[in-house]
Amino acid sequence: MTKKQKRTFFLVLTGVLTLLVLGASDIFLFPAIERTTKGIRAFDLNALGLSFADAKQFVRLLSEEGRKLYLYAELPLDCAFPVCYTPFFALSLQSLRKKKGLVFALPFLLAAFDYFENGCTAYLLTHPAFTQTAALVARTATIGKSALMYLTIGILLYNLLKKFLKKRKKF
Repeated sequence: MTKKQKRTFFLVLTGVLTLLVLGASDIFLFPAIERTTKGIRAFDLNALGLSFADAKQFVRLLSEEGRKLYLYAELPLDCAFPVCYTPFFALSLQSLRKKKGLVFALPFLLAAFDYFENGCTAYLLTHPAFTQTAALVARTATIGKSALMYLTIGILLYNLLKKFLKKRKKF
């Protein structure tokens, strides 16, 4: 197998794993967790994070079963998620962009924010008497993760479109 074939195989593998983890969370785990929260979305699913009041209400309304599902199924899966998407995004950027630069650090910075957000979520779920500062830190981590995710995907889509249009001009 050539180097390019190995890279393509790894890109496809990490892409499929990313979709599987995302699907398991979004189709099975989050709906089960949110059944008891009266429509308040989980911490991870709000691009702008939860306000202190919403975070308190989410934790208060979350059933013991929902809390266990979040802590022992969703969070471990969410910790596997960056392991899947980071190489996928990094390899995608590498194959679409000729210029090297800080843009290649985005998937790794995104993963760092994701792990920090996961730690904050675990803290909020295990310390129901959390402070407004703890909720603000968690919200900031979520906003940072979301912004980096949108930025990374936006840059990928821009470069994919650019490459597509460039190839189209050749025909």
